[in-house]
Amino acid sequence: MSLGTCVILIIWLAGGCHRDPPPVAPGEPIPAAPEVTLGTMDAECDSLIAAFATYKQCPNLDDEERLDIDAWSERAQQDFAAGKKAKPEPNAQQAIAAACHKAVVSVQAANERCLAGSKPSL
Repeated sequence: MSLGTCVILIIWLAGGCHRDPPPVAPGEPIPAAPEVTLGTMDAECDSLIAAFATYKQCPNLDDEERLDIDAWSERAQQDFAAGKKAKPEPNAQQAIAAACHKAVVSVQAANERCLAGSKPSL
């Protein structure tokens, strides 16, 4: 057997002795999100309109983004008006209130991001 073949054989055998490190122990469990106390459908959805109005005041938005926010707010108002006409049952009102609450949290996060500074240019 040549020297090159011996070196290759030794490297190959050393590779077969490789063992993966033991798995990392799990960390502390992440606590569940606290229960959200929802208001009425009207109150939660009115909060969404107010959140849009606050977001629109962000000084780092451009005109096109403000027009988008106006369109979202107008669409939300139309949808809420249609929802009130339909007089949804209490379970449906609760679901609508939850959806509006989630949207409020999202718009507030977008506003925080906006207030942190203008978008980076690509």
